[in-house]
Amino acid sequence: MKFLRLAALALTVSGSSFAVNKDMVALQRDLEAKIDAVNQSLSSKIDVLNGMLTAIQNDSRRTADQVATMQESLSTAVARSLTPVNNLNTHVDAMGEDVRSLKDALADLSGRLERMDAKITDLKNQMQIMQNPPAAPGATNGPQGLGAPTGAGPGTGTSGQPGVPPPGMSAEKTYTDARRDQQTGNLDLAYQEYQQYLTYFPNTELAANAQYYMGEISYNRADYKAAVQAFDAVLERYPKNPKTADARYMKGMALARDGQRSRAIQELRSLVQAYPNTEQARKASAALRDPHLFPSAASTAKRTTAR
Repeated sequence: MKFLRLAALALTVSGSSFAVNKDMVALQRDLEAKIDAVNQSLSSKIDVLNGMLTAIQNDSRRTADQVATMQESLSTAVARSLTPVNNLNTHVDAMGEDVRSLKDALADLSGRLERMDAKITDLKNQMQIMQNPPAAPGATNGPQGLGAPTGAGPGTGTSGQPGVPPPGMSAEKTYTDARRDQQTGNLDLAYQEYQQYLTYFPNTELAANAQYYMGEISYNRADYKAAVQAFDAVLERYPKNPKTADARYMKGMALARDGQRSRAIQELRSLVQAYPNTEQARKASAALRDPHLFPSAASTAKRTTAR
């Protein structure tokens, strides 16, 4: 009887174990199925991500190629656009060199013309001496040395005519020496030489130049009153000559520097009206706008602009 009970218990335990094993197998299979599903899902998502990454890489390559193409096209276009500019710069440089050469040639020509005019003056003076030989010594109070005759005004003899230059003095050499001394900074000697030139050769073509350069020397010395007088002499004695416009401009500047601003403004404005579209007119207009020279005019211009 006891044996039967043990046998029945064993069968019961064995059946329970079999049932448990069967459930575990089912659970394991279910778990494996879920793991496979997760793996498949992950693989699918990884494939999608790989595809997206590949597409992004391809897009990046295409974009980089497009950017490189655009840069090359832009560089080519800029180079083509700059070619005319570079050519223009070359032409401008060449023109600038031509202009400098032309200025040098004009300066050289001007110097030659001045020397030629001085030579002509010397010839005229010699002819005048031959036609009217000087009086015997002691007959007149002629010039002694380099000074003007007694009682004569600057540049004239006792009868209002140019004095007879001392032996060895010529218009060409006197003017050339004066210009050379002025350009090399020997202003005192240049001023004296211009005075001598005007004393003995006041009616020549270069007399206006000599008078103008005397004013220029006085201006550079800051002797503005003497400069105004010298430029006035150019305008009064030689009203029609190449230095007229320059003399009017420099007179205006000298008046301004001397504190005579009303007269300076009047002179510069008259110059702009008389010689429009010239370098002197442009310089005069710029001077009229200079607040250092004309503070009141600059303030008026500011108020007008503000309105």
